[in-house]
Amino acid sequence: MANILTFFRIFISLIIPVSFWFIFKYINNQEREIYILFILVLFIFASLSDFFDGFIARKYNQESLLGKVLDPIADKLLVIISMLVLMISYWENSLIFFSVILIIFREILISGLREVTASDGLELAVTKLSKWKTASQLIAIILLFFNIYSYGVGYEEIIFPKWIYLYSYSIANIVIIIATLLSIITAINYVSLTIKHIKKRKTN
Repeated sequence: MANILTFFRIFISLIIPVSFWFIFKYINNQEREIYILFILVLFIFASLSDFFDGFIARKYNQESLLGKVLDPIADKLLVIISMLVLMISYWENSLIFFSVILIIFREILISGLREVTASDGLELAVTKLSKWKTASQLIAIILLFFNIYSYGVGYEEIIFPKWIYLYSYSIANIVIIIATLLSIITAINYVSLTIKHIKKRKTN
């Protein structure tokens, strides 16, 4: 069951960009927001599955090598691909555009460091700050997905009251700044640990 949820996250990661391409190419303007909200719901379920697959694996002793390998890959795919969709959708917003670049760079860098250091006996464990980083990323993605339609066409043909979009978009910009700062801080911490480990290895 735990591995099924992990595969579900990977599947949703692939569905998200394809769905956005399909929506903006083939769906008429009046119906696009409904489809985008459906993708948003899928993203939320996929994000929640990250918690449940770990919980199920520990509770029912279903931890496996496959799960340990695929779980972080599924997490990174979901975040990075969703961020790429946001970067394309909000390319005129410099704050979002460059924040996404920094976040993606950090995710790839630290994933690579974890692979290298693990083979050398150093485990870069997930810290509380990293968990806050992930949470802020997911919140930012959810709020920005919610605003993609209104950002592109304005507020003339929207489902919800205008103030919901205005407030959620403003909050999203703040949250993505927080996510970016936490990404930078945690990256510095992990790089620092790696450098200390390398220096220690050289002196031994």
